[in-house]
Amino acid sequence: MLDEVSVSYLEMTRAISHTQNVIIIYFNHEHKLYISGLCKQFGCDMQRIIMIEIETNDTWVRDYGPQLLLGDNEFQYLDLTFNAWGEQYAYHLDNLFSEALFSTAASRHCQYHRTPLVIEGGNLEFDSNATLLTNIACVKRNMLKENINTANLIKSIKHELSVKHLLTVDVPPLSGDDTGGHIDTLARFIDDNTIIYAACHDPNHPDHLCLLLLLTQLGNLTNKQGEPYQLIPLPIPKELIELEKNTYAPASYINFVLINGAVLVPMYNDEHDQVALDIFASAYPDRKVIGINAMPLLKQFGSLHCATLHIPENVIAQRP
Repeated sequence: MLDEVSVSYLEMTRAISHTQNVIIIYFNHEHKLYISGLCKQFGCDMQRIIMIEIETNDTWVRDYGPQLLLGDNEFQYLDLTFNAWGEQYAYHLDNLFSEALFSTAASRHCQYHRTPLVIEGGNLEFDSNATLLTNIACVKRNMLKENINTANLIKSIKHELSVKHLLTVDVPPLSGDDTGGHIDTLARFIDDNTIIYAACHDPNHPDHLCLLLLLTQLGNLTNKQGEPYQLIPLPIPKELIELEKNTYAPASYINFVLINGAVLVPMYNDEHDQVALDIFASAYPDRKVIGINAMPLLKQFGSLHCATLHIPENVIAQRP
């Protein structure tokens, strides 16, 4: 399993390093040497690899890593509280990750801020105009406060994340999704007026009703100008992926990753893989579309977006 997962990470690292810097987290010197050797063998651009030593509990850095909010002259480095999706797993080190990264490698272009707000990066989808899309049902579940007043929660999210326009859906998670329904498995912005969303046309699929509810709610959302969004359906994999008896994997092509000049699309060895690639080619005509085998990550209940984190240029001061 580890070798399979390593290949998925190496495929991503190679693709990303050909267009921009890649930060890799390692846990000791031997681990660093091992990763460096693999990257060289796999054809990664080593001049663009930045390696930083921080110990973590888990691999899903999207969820416990920092959020960078652009202010007038510098970034606000926001350290959100992380509790492993409602205290399901060990998380002590992951909850300290953002502070450790800041103290180890952040530049002077950032202002650090720790917030008690419990929300994961995988449930935060921003456009370019400070509009945020999130699954509010997931936020409540993972805060362990499902009865919290929704209006007060929305007010808190807008304040802590400096959001001007907050959009919410309230839907259950996909089958097997232990995050509680992160938005990065359900719907993402293509641009400020377009949302791509997970769709299922098979009435016998266990996620069919959930995704119908999602579509209905997305259809009621409007942008800052009060206009409805253009919605692009993106079919989920045709075959339900069963990891073991009655345990399913939350496979979704919505868990894609944008990089400079390209889009990385998770592949699940499914009939709909090519459909997804074609849809992304149409949605991003100026970007190269690159399929990445995400099955090894999916077996651990994550995918490409979950396993990566975007950091703006010049935020990390450390270099190879």
